[in-house]
Amino acid sequence: MSEESALSTLLQEILQAHLVSSPNDSSDHESAKARLAQERQRPRRDSRFTKVLCYEKLILVLALVLLPLGQHFRGRREFSIVWLERSIDTVMGVGFIRFHCNYLYYLVLTRLLFTKLYLRFIVSQAEIMKKLASGDDFPDYKTVNATLERADDGGPEGVEARKQIAVWKMQITDSQDTSDLAVFNDVFYQIDAHAEEAFAHVRSDIGEKTDAYLGALDDYRHDVVKLLRTKWLEGSDDAIEANDVMRRYDRITARIAVWLSPQDDASNAPIPLLSGWLLDYAWASFNAVKEGVTEICRWFEPLLDYYPCVHGSGHEMDDKSEVMLYNVVNHVIRISAPDADIQLCHFLWERRNTLIFYLHNTMTTISEKETQQDRPKDRTQIDDAFSKLPADEERAFKNLVVSMKRKDVSRGGLLYSWVEAAYAMRVTKWNWQSKALKNSKRDIEPLVKAVLLELRKVRKYRALILEDSIIASLRKQLEDALVPMMEPNFRLHSKPVTSKTWQWWDGLEIPKDITPITSANIDETFKSKLQQIQLCNTLKQRDQNAVKELVAYVEHMACAQATTTHNSALESKVTEALNALVDAIKSNSTRLHNCTVAGHPESSCDVRVADQVDTNATPDAAPQIAGPSLKRPRAPTVSGSPDARKEKRSRSSYSRKHAISDDGDLFL
Repeated sequence: MSEESALSTLLQEILQAHLVSSPNDSSDHESAKARLAQERQRPRRDSRFTKVLCYEKLILVLALVLLPLGQHFRGRREFSIVWLERSIDTVMGVGFIRFHCNYLYYLVLTRLLFTKLYLRFIVSQAEIMKKLASGDDFPDYKTVNATLERADDGGPEGVEARKQIAVWKMQITDSQDTSDLAVFNDVFYQIDAHAEEAFAHVRSDIGEKTDAYLGALDDYRHDVVKLLRTKWLEGSDDAIEANDVMRRYDRITARIAVWLSPQDDASNAPIPLLSGWLLDYAWASFNAVKEGVTEICRWFEPLLDYYPCVHGSGHEMDDKSEVMLYNVVNHVIRISAPDADIQLCHFLWERRNTLIFYLHNTMTTISEKETQQDRPKDRTQIDDAFSKLPADEERAFKNLVVSMKRKDVSRGGLLYSWVEAAYAMRVTKWNWQSKALKNSKRDIEPLVKAVLLELRKVRKYRALILEDSIIASLRKQLEDALVPMMEPNFRLHSKPVTSKTWQWWDGLEIPKDITPITSANIDETFKSKLQQIQLCNTLKQRDQNAVKELVAYVEHMACAQATTTHNSALESKVTEALNALVDAIKSNSTRLHNCTVAGHPESSCDVRVADQVDTNATPDAAPQIAGPSLKRPRAPTVSGSPDARKEKRSRSSYSRKHAISDDGDLFL
């Protein structure tokens, strides 16, 4: 049985186990989890399938949310084992690894790091479809359509119509009816096609109240409603109100017409209905801002980048966004809102094209300057980095370890501790109080060192980016969203505590002289600037990869080396010419970027240098060499021995570093 077939069979069994036990475990899905746990205990040789099974939330969403929606979703990449393995960022739990992989400390799938946000998006859109298919009382489509037409008027009737639409939208939102989404199974393909057609040229504006998107949304709403009424209602001899099925179909189309109508007082416009197109758009949207999302996750978790390398075998962390949501819900300043994680996901989604987009670009730039991605990768690097810190950090380390070891100091006791980084250890998801941690030097001390290293790092780069008013605005808006979720009064160690501000583990505040943007609405000029930055970053990365490929190709040319030995460096004249070529390419790349960003991609170049390159044979009749390909060729002079490969890598790294001098000209 193939991997996909095995996964499909398992998902069907999990769904059936859930349906048989419903409604007894409708909220906790205990029967579905039990069937998955049973499958995990089976010994398997297929490590890829085993890795995917380890991610419980993913399997439950596939089985209980997407699978019942019919063939339109079952054929998607979310049901492909290969794609799932590449797209999940997860560290496996200790029980799983001990049973299946005794020789491993941890398994990490490192591609994208917002799986939890994506799964939450899928679930939320499925919930919306359930509300639209609700059996609750709702006006008929004829009444709704007449109200929608009056809403465009500027007079008193238009005002009343818009108020009525707002009431209906709230009625849809508050619906508690658990409807069967099978009613949409035969129309998902057409809904998907209408979305692809309507929004093909406005992908960057989805959910934004721009003229282009609102026009496309109006066409999409009209096409979807027409599709559903033609599919469900036309051709029937029965009157709508006389037939329960027809009446339900009529109310569904009425709800959809209302739901897809934008409201004047809303900061965002409705997004399209759930379909394959929408899931592709959501995945691409999160991927486009992944560095920004990762940085926000770091705001909530000091050990975010250290789980895999230090304690991957002992602590489960589904993905980075999962840790962020967990830390918000379980924050020391008690979060009372039951849907805090949902609100946070909505916050991130609504700002994905603006503030988070800007943060992503900022973090990408920092990463390229090698000030962001130099965190230690294992315990040895953590020890080495920590040993180079001033003596004050060593004292802070000893004080914090002592505080954590004291049995009379609970996690809450570190909340107002004077010890450096105590609050960071208080908020982390890593369970340093677990009874399984019996060796503090082995289990606790590396994480304490990691926290102190991270605190030292963020006080440099994060303090700098918070001086940007746009990033400061994102941080301030996030604080304003979190504070209402907090309990204003709670008890800590039997003492009443009052808190009206959100406390970050890094202790950083927005500088007094920086005025954050208080409105979530970003004007068109700002959006245009963000799109230009993103375009420039994309072009920059493309050209940088091309230059590296070119240099690597030349390095592996036997005729470009100084000698015939297997570890020969490039000949000096070749190196000089290669440096000159790289400089010329960088200069021309910058010019092309400026032309593209300015909207003039076909601006003329210096025709005097736009000549064909002379590739005629050399006097000794050497054959012509083809240009660089996507597949890097193997150097014919490199032997297969480990020592030879090591020497070659050393020489190539030096030559590449010498040839590509990162002076910033290419990346402006």
